[in-house]
Amino acid sequence: MKALAEKYKNEIVLTLLGVYLFLLALGTIGELWDVEWILDLPLFRPPGKF
Repeated sequence: MKALAEKYKNEIVLTLLGVYLFLLALGTIGELWDVEWILDLPLFRPPGKF
């Protein structure tokens, strides 16, 4: 398992960075243009809002 992680370390880091940037852009678009379906996703809801 460790050898596999070391072999694909760069690809794993780039994939995580891409996912992070995608979610950051999605949240930014939702906030700037008040796109309700984006803001209603569980990831972007404030704590305590169901």
